[in-house]
Amino acid sequence: MLLSAILVAILAIISQWWFFAPITRCMTYPLTTGLLVGIFMGNPMLGMLSGATIQLVYLGWINTGGVMPSNTMVAGIFGTALTILSGANPKLAVTFAVPFSLIGLLMVEIYQSVNSFWVHKADTELAKGNIKAVRFLNYVPSLIVATIVYGIPAFCLVFFGRGWAQGMLRMIPKSLTVALEVVGAMMPALGIAMLLNYLGKKNLVPYFFVGFFLTAYLKLQIMAIAIFAGLLAYLLYINAKANSTTKTNVPAKKKVRRLTLQNRNGEEDQVSATPSNEKNDEPTTVVYRVKLTKGDLVKTWLWEQSDESAYNYERLQALGLTNMMIHPIKKLYPKEKQADELKKYMVFFNTEPHMVGPVIHGIALSMEEARANGAKISAEDINGVRTGLMGPAAGIGDTVQQGIIFPILASIGATMALEHNYFGPIMFTLIFELIIYSIGYWMFMYGYKKGKSSVVSILKSGLLDKVTNAFSIVGLMVVGTMAATRVTIKTPLVWHVGQSVIKLQSLFNQLAPSLIPLLITLLVWWLLRKKVNASIIVVGIFVVGILCSYLGILATI
Repeated sequence: MLLSAILVAILAIISQWWFFAPITRCMTYPLTTGLLVGIFMGNPMLGMLSGATIQLVYLGWINTGGVMPSNTMVAGIFGTALTILSGANPKLAVTFAVPFSLIGLLMVEIYQSVNSFWVHKADTELAKGNIKAVRFLNYVPSLIVATIVYGIPAFCLVFFGRGWAQGMLRMIPKSLTVALEVVGAMMPALGIAMLLNYLGKKNLVPYFFVGFFLTAYLKLQIMAIAIFAGLLAYLLYINAKANSTTKTNVPAKKKVRRLTLQNRNGEEDQVSATPSNEKNDEPTTVVYRVKLTKGDLVKTWLWEQSDESAYNYERLQALGLTNMMIHPIKKLYPKEKQADELKKYMVFFNTEPHMVGPVIHGIALSMEEARANGAKISAEDINGVRTGLMGPAAGIGDTVQQGIIFPILASIGATMALEHNYFGPIMFTLIFELIIYSIGYWMFMYGYKKGKSSVVSILKSGLLDKVTNAFSIVGLMVVGTMAATRVTIKTPLVWHVGQSVIKLQSLFNQLAPSLIPLLITLLVWWLLRKKVNASIIVVGIFVVGILCSYLGILATI
């Protein structure tokens, strides 16, 4: 048990201490950590089932702008560990995880508040010219804080908790255990509804119902739905691309009357609508005496994966990005100027860090290289571009990564896991990271090569909207499938008419299979659209689920 406690504690630490994103990124997701906790505690199947069950609740909980609506890291690790310790049905994992997730919000507030101190310490050390201290402050103090706030509680839970966890489960009446299973079966409706609220443009919502009824009536598996949705989205994307105009490629012409030596009568002539004196945004030619190599770029991109190690409320990613720039700054500037050049990165900065956001760092690197070679680029120019782009990059990156790619892959992975297939969480983790980091690497290099015009060209092309809509279609159809299969609620109510017994659930099945799960999901979606706080909805599901279970209105399938 000692080794199990140590391993789970390490997992809890790195779920918050994001020292290297390709390792830590999926430690925020219960689908990944549930399996790992199960392996560490000697029960991988129960761990995987618990993690997948918990993940369904948090499919739509999206962290944007440094705001964390619920601590999924604590929910997944602590909730799974307690389920294994108590030997409970994995359906109860949700009821264990939700309270932990709320406690986890306090934990992340402590973590990110304390980390603000290291930013000020880094300011002091840079003023002294001590660059090495920046790297130390980015990693070591935050590790200590994560160990205290996350690691020690996780260790204590696993090492000391088996006896009281099993005793607690024995003290719960059987009727309450059944009621809590009803709560757990209802809870995925919240995650599904949050995704529906996030992706549900009016013209795309019907695809949710397409996915739902394909599963409810035809009993199609989620992988079949995902493949069908992908092909449909691709066809619609091709059609939208074919119908798009090509006016941006051909200068517009307009008819004007003008007198010239060749046109003495002032007849109409066609001229380009684009002014000939349009300002050129390309920088003036710079002679590069010192230049970054491909190896330097790769190293900088790898250092960028630690940009949230000391994530804090005051300047968010600033300390991590300053740490990222140490290598190129050392390559570009003489030693006496390096500390001063790094100071420009110690300002507030926050964007989506892994997939789209790296384009900003590539652009900054390109500008920094030009500045080091004598171009008239000031520190204010570099930070002006960085600040101006961090909002658009965050909006695009969070939408595509957390709102589309993640729920599609996590829905498939969780479904496979709940069917006792270990490949589910493994597939999710590997494919998810392969997609986001491949794109992130390409965006970083693209930003460096194209400079500050790169993001503008991407946004102006209109390609992003078409791709987003295509992925949203896949996401909505997959989410519809989840509503039909993972909100596992039915009604045991029966009517006695004379000598006949009419089961209400049978009537619902004849009208539309999985009708009750659909109605629950739509009700939660309606509440979210009415701006009801998600935490209030969680409490409401607990109250309604327990009450309806005791009254014999709802039961699990």
